[in-house]
Amino acid sequence: MSKHILSALPELIEAGLISPATADEIVAYYEKKRDHSPNKILLAFAIFGALLTGLGIILIIAHNWDNFSQMTKTIFAFLPLVIGQVVAGFTILRKSGNMVWQEASAIFLTLSIGASISLVSQIYNLLGDLSSFLFWWTLLSLPLMYLLRSSMASLLFWCGAAYYAAQAGYFERGHSASPWYWLFVLAALPYYYQLSKRAGASNFANFHHLVVPISLVIVFGTESHHHSSIMFLAYMSLFGLLHLLGMWIKSWSPESNISGYQMAGKLGPLGLLMWFSFYSSWGELHFRNNPEPFWMGVEFFWFLGLSILFIALQLWLQRQKAEVSSHFHLLPFAFALFFFISMVHPFVSTVLVNLLLLGIGIATVVEGSQKNSIATLNIGMLTLTGLLICRFFDLKIDFVVRGILFIIVGVGFFLGNYWMIKKKKS
Repeated sequence: MSKHILSALPELIEAGLISPATADEIVAYYEKKRDHSPNKILLAFAIFGALLTGLGIILIIAHNWDNFSQMTKTIFAFLPLVIGQVVAGFTILRKSGNMVWQEASAIFLTLSIGASISLVSQIYNLLGDLSSFLFWWTLLSLPLMYLLRSSMASLLFWCGAAYYAAQAGYFERGHSASPWYWLFVLAALPYYYQLSKRAGASNFANFHHLVVPISLVIVFGTESHHHSSIMFLAYMSLFGLLHLLGMWIKSWSPESNISGYQMAGKLGPLGLLMWFSFYSSWGELHFRNNPEPFWMGVEFFWFLGLSILFIALQLWLQRQKAEVSSHFHLLPFAFALFFFISMVHPFVSTVLVNLLLLGIGIATVVEGSQKNSIATLNIGMLTLTGLLICRFFDLKIDFVVRGILFIIVGVGFFLGNYWMIKKKKS
């Protein structure tokens, strides 16, 4: 983009649209911006090289591990950590502002922390499980994103926190992962916010917009303890909140690619509605014997809290006149209504969900055609296709009719995309 602008300067000067002094200022601006922007290829190779170096050291030590004495093993256990700290200290003191050094040293030190913890535990036969190892690795890696201003350290931290919480919450139920995970989230949010503000169009910011909502969606299920059915309500509120958060980020950082929030806010609710388009899904929800009322469980408080946040953010965005045009932000309200209706008439909820999915599919196709958005158009077509596939399994329709319906949807996919592409070109 900058090359195109600079090449057009002589023509703009000749046409009298800008003065030579203005042209000189534009050239100076882009030269200064180029001097301060990192070489993306060099940065990518530095990150990749740091990963390979850290993993290579671990492999070399592991190959000869049995031949070492306990003291030698201890030295090797701390050696990567010492080297990583020296390199990180050099980066902070002498290479501050150099993104290549910051990212490479942060990755190496992050891997060194994990290697040192695991090696020391193995040498001295320290008892522990995977979740404990992941907890201490994640906790000790927390300062790196702030000390080294490293976006890769932040991404690794989010992944590590999610892995720890999932391991402890899903596979080691004796552990209480949730409080620590949410503290990890609070600790990492300031860096994530600053990164989005200062470099919303960067690949690092876009990766964060993908990793953060996925991390939240994966871990949120660990909050379910006694009333798993209410977690579907809470999840729908979470999806709605993430959808609005994506809209909010877009309002103050228009260049951001909020694909993760879009996936959570659109595909998440559609997946849940597809599941509850079957009558059996409602029956499995409410015919479980549970002596404790659902409003006394922690799941119900999560549902209430997320719903309040969802409504508050929606009202605030409307007050700020931010774009909240998509109908997906209304799905949590509709699903909550169907959920409570199903306690009395599950068949009515099943019919309503199917009608809602049909309406969403048609409305999304129309919205995509109006906005010239191929992605929105295909989400609508996929919604209709998913609904058709679901009904393929539980309705007694003749196979010829089913085949004709699939042909119609397939032709619609092709014609819709062809028409949209042709429309964009014209």
